[in-house]
Amino acid sequence: MDGQGQGQGQGQGQDRLANRHQARTPLHAKALIEELDHKQLVVLRDGRKIVGLFRSCDQFANLVFQNPYERIIVGKQYCDLPLGSIYLVRGENVVMMGRVDEGREIPSTLQLVSPAEIRKAQQAEKEEQLIRGTMLKRLDFLDLE
Repeated sequence: MDGQGQGQGQGQGQDRLANRHQARTPLHAKALIEELDHKQLVVLRDGRKIVGLFRSCDQFANLVFQNPYERIIVGKQYCDLPLGSIYLVRGENVVMMGRVDEGREIPSTLQLVSPAEIRKAQQAEKEEQLIRGTMLKRLDFLDLE
């Protein structure tokens, strides 16, 4: 057999292997692959918002981000808290993910504050929600709905 025949057979085998691999790739993985190397915002089940450069994912939709930060928004204030150089998010914790438009990343209505200020605002918001919940329980007998 000549060398050309062997090379051609190997090429066909590699093509079949590549096609088989593509056929096995889940739809969610194909969608995620299109978003690689773009800045993404991920909303987690606990309500946290993570922003970072999307670098990798696996078959379980686990995500890897480079230079990530947590964006905390309370009312009209926000703060970006750095999370290190690499951050792994388990796929089961992702609620939503979307590409960040660099030109419109931060609305003009939001004011950047320090981490200490945003923590105070978070605590005040928690207390307000607790009071509101307590008041609703007290007025439950009125059947306001």
